Amino acid sequence: MERENNLLKKNIVKQSYKIVSLFIMFLSASALWYYNISPYWENGYTGYLTLALVGIMFCIIYWFFAKMYQALKIGIYRLTELMYFQVLAIVLADAALLFESIMWFHGFQKLKIWSYFLGMVFQVVAMGGNIFVHNRLFALYDERRKILIVYGNDGYKTLIKKMQSKKYRYEIVGCYSDETSLEVLEDNIGKAEGIYLYEVDDQLKRKLVLFCDSISKDIYLTQSVEDLLTMGFDVSHTFDTPFIRTKRMPEKWYYAFIKRTIDILFSSMGLIILSPMLLIVAACIKLYDGGPVFYKQIRLTKGHKEFEIYKFRSMIVDAEKNGARLAAQNDNRITPIGKVIRATRVDELPQLINILKGDMTLVGPRPERPEIEDVYLKEIPEFGMRLKVKAGLTGYAQVFGKYNTSPEDKLKLDLLYINQRSLLLDFKLIFYTIKIIFIPEATEGIEENKTTAGSK
Repeated sequence: MERENNLLKKNIVKQSYKIVSLFIMFLSASALWYYNISPYWENGYTGYLTLALVGIMFCIIYWFFAKMYQALKIGIYRLTELMYFQVLAIVLADAALLFESIMWFHGFQKLKIWSYFLGMVFQVVAMGGNIFVHNRLFALYDERRKILIVYGNDGYKTLIKKMQSKKYRYEIVGCYSDETSLEVLEDNIGKAEGIYLYEVDDQLKRKLVLFCDSISKDIYLTQSVEDLLTMGFDVSHTFDTPFIRTKRMPEKWYYAFIKRTIDILFSSMGLIILSPMLLIVAACIKLYDGGPVFYKQIRLTKGHKEFEIYKFRSMIVDAEKNGARLAAQNDNRITPIGKVIRATRVDELPQLINILKGDMTLVGPRPERPEIEDVYLKEIPEFGMRLKVKAGLTGYAQVFGKYNTSPEDKLKLDLLYINQRSLLLDFKLIFYTIKIIFIPEATEGIEENKTTAGSK
């Protein structure tokens, strides 16, 4: 009963957090519009209606970005992470409001631009207080989610490490091999709230899924490459036995043309707008040790075609004289400047040149080195399926994975993108990329004794 009461109170805190967030956005947007544009209160109904409509429209735009960046999920992320996500949503929503104001006045002249910056400061400060208060309230009623893991191979140890890094959210109450008897597993499943099946034997998986469904327990399953390839299916009723038919929608005739047009526009504009920063970074790298500014390397793109990729050099000169290997945690080959540009992804920006040339695209699987892919192909023959499409600067695996994500998981993430790619998904992933730029876990290196993310 106490657990149910706590769950109810947590839900109340969650809804309160969302309501207060929207109130802050509505109030600040209405005030900014009133101060710059809106008729005064003396205009009566027209003035009130204008402010209300502006506030509502702003809340809709803010809600879109807040949902995209998961800024409304109190209790799931740490306070600093949640604040970062909120700042991203606020900045993008304010940019839309400023653009709307400029269009209204046909320019900057009549706008009090400083008021928009003050408004943004108010929003960030108010949202910080909102997050702090609701985070504390949520913590009063929060209990760690009890997890039971059933595994079929040693890969589950990586899952345990990930859960242990979020001890405030998860408590592992059991960890069993898929060779454990069904009776023992069923007896212990009742102690958990979430059941994770990691590469479990198909026969046991079926039994556990049915059992968990019968007692209304949440269950999480890893997906094989075959499972991912059959996502987005139709049900065929041609016969009285239902079949699942993999749905292979042909690529829209305009997709490739529009995608290439966007690549050219974004890459050329990016190089022009970012040129001052790129020149400063180049100068810092050159002044540090006198070595080359750019790091060139052979990578693979669509159809395993080789091309030369450009990056800002973040390691010492001749860092790979003893052979190719990915950057490790605390890698002593990375220079002080390299640590900064890697952490902020600035080292990747010269790839805009590759995009302009047509070697790469904005959104797609990350290009691997031929020698690294050869290693992965020996372990996972399907790894080459990633290169059905052109390699990209950002993508599904870059947004939802990490630098040290295993090759098998990279393959699965990239297949999720390849099988459902569209212009809308591309834009979503570009916006998601902004979210992960300053998240350190996303650039985590591989372990010290490894040369690739998948090597033992």
